[in-house]
Amino acid sequence: MWNSKKSAMLSIVVCAVVAVVLLTLILFGPMIFEKYLVSYRGFAPNGQALQKLQTVFAWCFYPSAAFAGVILYSLIKLLFNIRKEEIFIPENVKIFRTVSWCCFIIAFITLIGGIFYMPFLFVSAAGWFVGVLLRVLKNVMQSAVAIKQENDLMI
Repeated sequence: MWNSKKSAMLSIVVCAVVAVVLLTLILFGPMIFEKYLVSYRGFAPNGQALQKLQTVFAWCFYPSAAFAGVILYSLIKLLFNIRKEEIFIPENVKIFRTVSWCCFIIAFITLIGGIFYMPFLFVSAAGWFVGVLLRVLKNVMQSAVAIKQENDLMI
């Protein structure tokens, strides 16, 4: 039977897979980006325009990847707390806060990159949206923690 602990474990595994993908992109991202631009966008190999976009990619991707790593680490901590049935605790509120700020920072970085490479604007928009969504969830979690603490004092 499927239960919340199995679901949390599946989510932990998914986060681990995403972490492996992130590490792979950190190692091979510039090469993949170059092959994409040359093969599908018609950029000349070793051309000046290609080099400029590779620089924009590096300046946007690597700082964003660091914050994505923080997000993955935080989500795994949250999922382990959920597996331990520690849901409405102040640590989880901090995790939501951290993840939302990381989304906003990634959104800002890619917004600046979008000036030079328009597809980054879509990443930025998604980052802003997810950041706002997580802030709302953080506020809900924070209220739930306060209610739980109040109820714990009554018992």
